[in-house]
Amino acid sequence: MNKTTIQRVNYHTHCDRCRHARGKAEDYVQEAVRAGVAALGFSDHMPFYDDRFGLRMPYQELDEYLGEITALREAYRDSLTITRGFEGEYVREDRAYYEKLLSRGDCDYLLLGQHFYEKADGELINVYQLKDTEDYEIYAANIVEAMRTGYFRYAAHPDLIFLNDFPWDDHCERACDIIVEGAVRYGFALEYNANGFRRGRKQYVDGERYQYPHDRLWDKVKEAGLSVYIGSDCHDPEQVYDGIVEMAYGKLEELGIAVRTDWV
Repeated sequence: MNKTTIQRVNYHTHCDRCRHARGKAEDYVQEAVRAGVAALGFSDHMPFYDDRFGLRMPYQELDEYLGEITALREAYRDSLTITRGFEGEYVREDRAYYEKLLSRGDCDYLLLGQHFYEKADGELINVYQLKDTEDYEIYAANIVEAMRTGYFRYAAHPDLIFLNDFPWDDHCERACDIIVEGAVRYGFALEYNANGFRRGRKQYVDGERYQYPHDRLWDKVKEAGLSVYIGSDCHDPEQVYDGIVEMAYGKLEELGIAVRTDWV
């Protein structure tokens, strides 16, 4: 992988509509043009019709958001390719909603971002509020179930669960195996998330590390021979294609994992 010649793309982009990012959508487009990005995908956090999750645009802004990105797509068509989408959780009862979004004509893709996972009884659990690792395999199984649906282009930060401060155990090991085995079985792409590096290294019970990407998962990805996308997961225009994204490319080069820049 030659970082000097690889095409610059980013399909994981947020904007101020999610209520925790800085900058209008056009600010991200202008930075992408400045940085020589060839393709920019907007994937702000998916609003649900009942506004069940926080830290994202309200459902009433959905049409306005897609209209804004469509207008930018036309205005900057000579400078870069812009795709329109969302990053969102997979919830079993909402299959019709994903199908509705994808059939609109102005929504090009969905990224899987499992910030919440669903238990067998339908209870939705926030990955930021766990007390132990017992549900890690359920989280991983949710991701694989989403892979099977065909609704999502790739899994954003599949190792998000490891932001929790628990020692590595069999639940952690098996969760990684479930995700990688699912990706192999369904030919499904995973994302190496640069935003985890932006959060910095932290002291955990089993040593200092980044919250994610977690090396143990990516060692398994390498062993499986999977290629991956790098997502900036930018929440500030300056992050569209910054030194942290370059760092992510360097990390995967060290690991010997191939990076995809094509659009699936």
